[in-house]
Amino acid sequence: MKGKDTTKKQQKQQGQVTKFRDKNLSYKISVAVSLLLVICLTIMIVISATIAGKSLSNTVSGEFEGIATENGLKVQAVIDTAANTADTIQSYLLDKYADYEANGYSGDVEKSSVYDIDLQEMNKQIETFLLSIASSTVKNNDQIDGVGVFFEPDAFDPAIKDYTVYVSTDDAAKGTAQSYGAYSSYGSQDYYKNAATSQKASFTDPYEDQGSKMFSASFPIVYNGKTQGVIFVDINIEKFSNLRTTDSKYPNMYVDIVNDQSTIIYDSESSDYIGTRLDSLISSKEYAKIQSGIDKGDRFSVSTKKDDGSSIVRYYTPIDAVGETWWATSALSKADLSKSTVQLVLIMILCTLITLIVIIIISTRLLRNYIHPLNDVVAVADKLAMGDFSVSVEAVYHDEIGKLADTFSQMAARLRLIVTDITRGLTEMASGNFNIAPEAENVGDFKAIETALTTVITDLSNTLREINETAETVAENSDQISEGAQALTEGATDQASSIEELQSIITNVSEQVQKNAEYANDANEKAKVVGTEITSSNDQMQKVVAAMETISESSQQISGIISTINDIASQTNLLALNASIEAARAGEAGKGFAVVATQVGTLAAQSAEAAKNSGELILEAMRAVDEGKAIVDETARTLLESVSKTDALVENIGEISAASDKQAQALDQISEAASQIAAVIQENTAMAAESSASSEELAAQAEKLKDLVGVFKLLEN
Repeated sequence: MKGKDTTKKQQKQQGQVTKFRDKNLSYKISVAVSLLLVICLTIMIVISATIAGKSLSNTVSGEFEGIATENGLKVQAVIDTAANTADTIQSYLLDKYADYEANGYSGDVEKSSVYDIDLQEMNKQIETFLLSIASSTVKNNDQIDGVGVFFEPDAFDPAIKDYTVYVSTDDAAKGTAQSYGAYSSYGSQDYYKNAATSQKASFTDPYEDQGSKMFSASFPIVYNGKTQGVIFVDINIEKFSNLRTTDSKYPNMYVDIVNDQSTIIYDSESSDYIGTRLDSLISSKEYAKIQSGIDKGDRFSVSTKKDDGSSIVRYYTPIDAVGETWWATSALSKADLSKSTVQLVLIMILCTLITLIVIIIISTRLLRNYIHPLNDVVAVADKLAMGDFSVSVEAVYHDEIGKLADTFSQMAARLRLIVTDITRGLTEMASGNFNIAPEAENVGDFKAIETALTTVITDLSNTLREINETAETVAENSDQISEGAQALTEGATDQASSIEELQSIITNVSEQVQKNAEYANDANEKAKVVGTEITSSNDQMQKVVAAMETISESSQQISGIISTINDIASQTNLLALNASIEAARAGEAGKGFAVVATQVGTLAAQSAEAAKNSGELILEAMRAVDEGKAIVDETARTLLESVSKTDALVENIGEISAASDKQAQALDQISEAASQIAAVIQENTAMAAESSASSEELAAQAEKLKDLVGVFKLLEN
């Protein structure tokens, strides 16, 4: 059945080719030219569109990298302003501290501008300077809402324990300043505690203050290794209005500012995202790609998907945030990225179609004008083919077509003479007269016709005699041919049936092999994904091992510290005992001191007991850490073995997939060969049947031929 379908398809294709061949020359040339133009223009469009698409994509990518860089520089400028303000204040304070350490306080006291107290003259100068710098910074920078300087207890002036000064936007406009009360109200806050403890610049996570999104940049004041206070600058996130966030060409674009903890500081799409970690908004797989780029520390781009499933491209550029690396991002939907390319391609296709239509119309008209004279030549050729040699062609043009028309006229005249001469000779031969000679002048290849006619007359008698004898032999052998053809027909029928069964089996096997190839390919892809995930898990486990080792080392250090506390407690207890003894010796004057000594001794005992308990807990924690580390190490070794086995599995599945593909291809070739064999068998069957019929017809014609030859009077030997 498959062989029959293939034959019908071939016949249909052959019929289409025949129909095209039967078309006139102008049509075929027009079609050929049109096809060539379509192919050439299509190739040009594809190449041009590819180049243009890459160029546009690179342009857009460069533009969005520029947007991210531009926004990053603007944010960095704000952070640098905060850092410069802090540096200016620190430099001034350190100079004053050095002056105080060398000379002490000098001069008169002056009234504070913030507190209702008198300050030493040097501290009054410091206060004036702080207010001036803070006010100037706030006034000159829209993004900065306030500057504050908070000191450690007793670190500023003998007249006040907790000194703070803060200048907001309103304060700067009014020429006033604020204080924030006692150390207990600000010492535990992140904006103060983180910088004071680490003695490094730090940034808070975004927070809301009076309806506005804010974050604070904090800078410690350190002198002789000791923290004296903290300078902090409040930055209003909602006033990042100078960032480039929109573009009419890219309606779906948005920008982000992300700190080194992947916390979103600013988002142009929605303020609800501010303060949210990036890894909570996207999948772990996509966040891993972003983290990989962040770890490199340089500009990069990555493709991710939004909640609605649309694809976006994120462009990241680093921001130097005073020891930390923040990131400015610009995001663009792939739909917007490809829009310009699609528009360009459509314009190119439209222009190409218009050009193609114009060329086809012009070429068709020109071809019709130039090829029209060929129609006259074709008409003459048709009449010659029908046996009319009285025709001629008038040469209108003197080009190749005109020469062709004149040649056809000459050919018709000469053929007319030759055919007349041959007709006369054949008429005589038909009447039994072989004593004839040509009258027309034969030249070129026509001379051979004259020679052949003479030879025919000479040899015809002998030939007819031989035909008579041969006819008898043919009649005898035709019966044998008929019987053999019948046997061949029966064998071919059996073969065709076997081939059809074989084709059916091959088709089933081919389908199963194809399914196996698809399953192998699917398994290969899944194995690759599993391998990647196991490798990632192994990396994370190595990080856990390192963390466990760090915890163990820290626990040992803490254990040493507790031992030191025990020693201090013992010495303190001994000191309290000695103090009690001395207080007893002092009599009535030492009673108050004896009470204090007793309390000190009690505190020392409590400190020793707490240190002992802490030591026991830390020893227990160290034993747990050691056990956890052993378990983690074993897990890491197991993951490494899994990675190795998974890689081997991926390689084996890939080989199986390739082998299945080759088997499917081989089976397709076998099936095609079987189809060809079936077609040949069918043809043999038909030919055998035709041979059988022809042999019977041949026997009849042989008898008829004997009767016809008997009419002629043959030459005597």
